[in-house]
Amino acid sequence: MSIVLSAVDVFSAAILLEERGARFYSESAARFRGEEKKLLSGLASMERTHAERFRSILEGMSRFPGEKADEDSQAFLEALTEDRIFTQAVTPDEGDTFPGILEKGITVEKNSVFFYTAVKDTLAATMDGADIDRLIREEIGHFQSLTDALQRRRESEGKA
Repeated sequence: MSIVLSAVDVFSAAILLEERGARFYSESAARFRGEEKKLLSGLASMERTHAERFRSILEGMSRFPGEKADEDSQAFLEALTEDRIFTQAVTPDEGDTFPGILEKGITVEKNSVFFYTAVKDTLAATMDGADIDRLIREEIGHFQSLTDALQRRRESEGKA
C-alpha cells in the first residue's frame, strides 16, 4: 500500500516537530549555565527559526474545501512526529546530566533527519530542493554539535 502525503499535513507535522525541539532545548538550557546553556539555547533558537520557516510556507497553502487528510497518511505522520521522535526516553528529566541531555538531543536530531528524509518528496512539491537539503544539513549539523559537545565533555572527564 502506498501512502500519499499532503504537503499541508507534512508542513503541519514539521512545525510541531520543530516546536517540540525548541521546547526540548529551551527547557534543557534553563538547567545549565555557561557554554552548556549557550549551546542548548542556540539549538532552541534554530528550531524556532525552522518552525517559522515552515509556518510561513504553510500559510500560503490550503486544502481544497471538504478535503480531509488520508487516515493512513495522518497515522504515518503522527507515528513519525509523536512517539517515534519525541519519546518518553528523550523527555528532559530533573536528574539529567549535561551528557544525558546531549545524548537525548542526539537521538532527537537523528530522528528529525529521518523524518525530513522520509517526507522529502512531499516537501519538494512546495519547497526548493536546495532548501530541503539545507534543512536536512542543518539538522545533521545539530547532531554534530551535540556529538562534539558530548565528546569534549567525556574527554574533560577522562571518559573518552
